[in-house]
Amino acid sequence: MINRGATVRILRKESYWFNQTGTVATVDQSGIRYPAVVRFDNVNYSGTNTNNFALEELVEVKDETSKSD
Repeated sequence: MINRGATVRILRKESYWFNQTGTVATVDQSGIRYPAVVRFDNVNYSGTNTNNFALEELVEVKDETSKSD
């Protein structure tokens, strides 16, 4: 289960953010088709930096900013 605050990679091919990572803002539990709201660092062509995705379109990745060098 993907939870709020998780870093995820986008698997939806037609998405502007395909294969990029974003942070889960919320996950709706009501049974809607696209329950996960994902926030990105960059904006798309219309100036939006959030989008809703189905849980099957997301894969959780290890947070890249927490590397200890």
